[in-house]
Amino acid sequence: MTAIKQGKPCPVYLLVGDRYLSLQVADQLAEALIPDQVVRGQNVNHVDGDQEDAINTLNHLKTYGMFTGRQIFRVLDSKLFHSKEVAKTIWDKAVVAQGKNNSRQVISCLSQLAAIAQVAIDDLPDMSAGQWQAAFDFAKKDTDWLVEVLGAVGKEASPIKAGGGADPADLYMAAIEDGLPDDNILMLLAENVDKRKKLYKCILKCGVVIDLAVADGSSKAARTEQDALLADLVRQTLADFGKSMEARAVPILLERVGFHPVAAVRETEKLALYVGEAPQVSVADVKELVSRSREDALYELTEAFTDRDLSQVLIIAGRLFDSGVHPLVMIAGLRNQVRKLMLVASLRRGGSVEYVEGMTFPVFQKGYLPALKESRGEWLAQLPSHPYALYMMFVKAGKYTVGQLGEILSHLLAAEFRLKSSGLPPLLVIENFLWQVLVE
Repeated sequence: MTAIKQGKPCPVYLLVGDRYLSLQVADQLAEALIPDQVVRGQNVNHVDGDQEDAINTLNHLKTYGMFTGRQIFRVLDSKLFHSKEVAKTIWDKAVVAQGKNNSRQVISCLSQLAAIAQVAIDDLPDMSAGQWQAAFDFAKKDTDWLVEVLGAVGKEASPIKAGGGADPADLYMAAIEDGLPDDNILMLLAENVDKRKKLYKCILKCGVVIDLAVADGSSKAARTEQDALLADLVRQTLADFGKSMEARAVPILLERVGFHPVAAVRETEKLALYVGEAPQVSVADVKELVSRSREDALYELTEAFTDRDLSQVLIIAGRLFDSGVHPLVMIAGLRNQVRKLMLVASLRRGGSVEYVEGMTFPVFQKGYLPALKESRGEWLAQLPSHPYALYMMFVKAGKYTVGQLGEILSHLLAAEFRLKSSGLPPLLVIENFLWQVLVE
């Protein structure tokens, strides 16, 4: 920012990491580069990387403008830094987004993979195992859901192409090294980059790289980093309203919104408006205004339990308790999940259809599931209806025996009895139950 204020902007800025944070920083850079709001609205060219013709953008970037003043070419979700090195990360994001029914993010991730493989997005399901491995450097498995997702949207994206087969990243690098028109600024935003690419190293040398990546996952270190970032966003947002938040209220807010920077900011803005003239947002304000889907939270609890992830299930149970979910509701949710696991474990063990450990999803969906519906259709009515969700339950049920699940039901009954009659702290009863059944 100092260089910009001194009239020495860089020709290219690369913002890497969290999408929301990148957009925020991009707006700040644009404001510094073009202070006049009206001019900024006219001279910032927004480009969607998922739909972009990278060569067309480059041609505009290299062209001197007919009018004076800076021109910013801001490319969101740029694919210039993608390679097979980041393909697995993008695929994992697509899988998570599919599980959350976030079709927009799914299509965005699949579009990025298509660009890496240099194929049309709707050709992804038809790639052979060998082609998939060569393009992305990880094995192709559990991809049948792609057909259903892509069938609903058609061709949403095509690969980046360059004349003569040249790599667009190389063309951009040459343009940057040769020098762009003085008033033309390139701003690239990308969640994932291959830092070994020559273009990335070129921007390190000739421009500015701003790393806004935040640790993924639910480990203690990752959660600490995520919470610190969100807490800072909350403080900044409230400061704009001339307000603060009670210290005890911050972790409650973060737990309810999860690691979603956009949600954290939006909920904080609502809280600031909700308290009116009051200078501080209280714990009561957060509990009153910011709700968390009980169904989503209970789903997270049962999934962590099914995965036998003791540390995570203890954390989620504690949060549910703190947010007012009655322990008996947790017991009921876990009991329902254990009964489903018992049913699946029984189906895995016997019957006219044999379940083979390690069965892939295509084999499960096209061979095992139709035969199972014929012989045990009435049993399946009690289980998830979506084929992939049912497949994952069959996979996870392998972590338990029918006998173990029977013992877990007995422990659940005992925990329920203690909750109703013992007078012990409810959270202690829940935690004791979890330790009993999940410690190997």
